[in-house]
Order: sequence, then C-alpha cells, then structure tokens
Amino acid sequence: MRIASLLPDDKAGRSLALVALIDSLGTGFFIAGSILFLTRGLGFAPGKVGAGIAIANAIGFIVTVPLGMLSDRLGAKRTLAVMYAWHALWMAALPFVGSFPTFVVVFTMVTIGDCGAIAVMQALVSSAVGPERRTKTLGYMRSWRNVGFTVGAALTAPLLAFDTKAAYATIILANAVFYAAAALVISRLRLVGESGDDERGERRWFPRALDDWPYLGLTLLAAAMTIHLTFLGVGLPLWVTEHTSAPAWIVSVLVMTNTVLAVALQVRFASRGESVAIARRAMALSGIAQAVFCLVVAATGRMPPVAAAVGLVLSVVALTAGELWSAAGSWALSYRFAPEHRQGEYLAVFSLGATIQDVLGPLVVTLAILPHGGPGWVGAAAVLLVLATLARPAAAWLERTQATRTAGVAVVTAQS
Repeated sequence: MRIASLLPDDKAGRSLALVALIDSLGTGFFIAGSILFLTRGLGFAPGKVGAGIAIANAIGFIVTVPLGMLSDRLGAKRTLAVMYAWHALWMAALPFVGSFPTFVVVFTMVTIGDCGAIAVMQALVSSAVGPERRTKTLGYMRSWRNVGFTVGAALTAPLLAFDTKAAYATIILANAVFYAAAALVISRLRLVGESGDDERGERRWFPRALDDWPYLGLTLLAAAMTIHLTFLGVGLPLWVTEHTSAPAWIVSVLVMTNTVLAVALQVRFASRGESVAIARRAMALSGIAQAVFCLVVAATGRMPPVAAAVGLVLSVVALTAGELWSAAGSWALSYRFAPEHRQGEYLAVFSLGATIQDVLGPLVVTLAILPHGGPGWVGAAAVLLVLATLARPAAAWLERTQATRTAGVAVVTAQS
C-alpha cells in the first residue's frame, strides 16, 4: 500500500489529514500513559482517578451540544482552533497539580477542550472541502488517526520503562505539544465556506436537533452500530481468554488485523458517495457484517486452538468491514440531514450517540452476551440483523421530515 493512496489530492484535505495524524499521535501518548501518570506519577489512588475522570466526562457530556451550537455562531475553524489550544494549555498544567480537587478541575478543563471536538471537526471538514469531498476526506482522516494512535502508543514505551514522575510528565506534555501544533495547522486552514447562523437569523438557546425526532432516531441507530468498538476492546479479549482454547496472545493479532485493515480500506469504503441510498445500504451492510462476526465468534468457543485462532481472525475481518461501513454510512447520513447552518449543533447531538455506546456497550457485552456463551453471541447477531433492517425506514423518515420542513420554509418565504 503506497502512502500516496492515503493522502487527499487537495490541499485542504491534506491539511485535515495532518491534523488527524497530529491529534491522534498526542492521543496515543495519552491513552497509553495517562493512567500510570495519574496513579504512579501524581500518586492518586485508582478509585480517586476513576471518580475524577467520571466527573470530567459528565460535565463534558453536558457541554458538548452547547459547544456545537457555539461553532455555528463563531465558525467551526475558529471554535476548533480554540478548543485545541484550550486542551493544550490545560494538559500542560496537568503535571503540576498538587491535590485531588485541583486535578478534578484541571482534568475537567482538558475534557471540555475535547467535548464536541469530533462534531466541530466534521463541520470544519464540510467547510474546508465542500459537500462532495467531506465523507471521503473523513475516511482519509480516520486512516491517519489509526496510524497516529498506533505510533503514539508505541512511542510511550521507552518513557513508561523509566517509571519516573518526569517520564510520565513528558508523556502528558507531549500530548499538549501535539494539540498546540494541531491548533496552529487549523488556524492556517483555508475554507471554501463558513458556517453561520441559520438563514432567517433565528437565535435559539434550546438545541433544535433535540426536537428533531428522526435525527435522534438516526443517532441512536448509529450508536447501536458502533458496538463494534466494545466488541473489539472488551468482548473479544474476554471471550478469547475465558471461552476459547485459542492462546491469549491472539488478542494482539486481532487488534493489529483490525488496525491494518482500517488504515488500508477506510478511504475506499468512504469514497462511494453521500447519496441516501448508498448511505443506508452501508448502514445495513454494517449490521449484517457485525452479525456475521458474532456468529463466527460463537462458533470458536467449541473449536480446537488453531481453528479457533483462524476463526477469530476471520471474525475480525467481518467486524472491521462492519466498522468501516458504519463509519461511512453514519457520516453521510449525519451530514445529509443536518441543516447547513446548524451543522455544529446537529453533529454534536449525533456525536452523543458514541458516548451512549461507550457507557452501555460494555454493560451489554459483559452482562447480556458473554455470560450466555455462544447463544449470547447468536442473540447479538439477531439484534444486529434487526438493526440492519431499520436503516431504510430510518432514512425514509428523515427524508419525509426534511421534505416537510423544506416545504414549510418555502411557504413562509412566499408569504413574507
């Protein structure tokens, strides 16, 4: 695979891919080293760390949609540059906290810098490359994010080996430097359009997207489809070690298989267009592919070691296909049905679905699937197939609502 195949052919797209790489390098550092930094570097008990992170995430959840609405007022470019700079500033302060209350405050400030960033970035992509290229550009960015996560996590290994407060602080400061660099790249980005307030100048403090039931339905459907994240990070490791005869090291192979396939194929999956028909088909295929994954995983529980290992690798191929179809379909539909001048708000609401999955996904996998063994995975496959059938009616509901809204605006315009 040539590197050139992972680079957009336009300057704005390449800049956005660079931001994705820089961002994910810093995130890779943070994911690999943050818990050890907080417990061994700062000396906080694991229970306190968990409580502090939970408080920060709860506040972050609350401010996500307001930040999306703010980006509609100020513009996605300006908002995201400030969010990255804010993140860098508070992350740089984190190694110097001296008490638990201070840690909670600083970590909450860091989290606020991250909240809504995915939605604002999607709005920025639309402004930077236009509707025709945005989904494909997100595919390029996702590929580079996978590269960055892997490289960033690998680069922390020497620092973790030192096991000193200074080494852990270096990991955190590296994250701050990467985010500051990302803010600089974003600030120099040239846009083809800029998001503003809506076309009639109406200002609302309550998010309109929360009144849009079809869009909320799409959000929940897409959230359910992202359970592939929990399957890979929680379900497979526990299944391999507790329910199969495959060696435990196969988990690393499964993660690497997923990463390599995601890097190589995300652009191809995301470049098939943004029509409603293509997007809803991608969502349906995601459900089917993830159902196949579940069925293959269920079968590995009764296989000998070598066969189980091969079956698990094949299952991850199906899971990755489901992941890539889910990303492409949800990107296209979330863009397609977000009003042009309220993209930040709508995409912020849409991004909450991923947060819901992060909370509920592990509970579903550990309480409803794994305790039942193979039948649990078969049941999960059945649910996913049902979700796949919902893609078409969900898209049709969105189209009907959009047509009604457009007709209403046309009537108001004609009467004024």
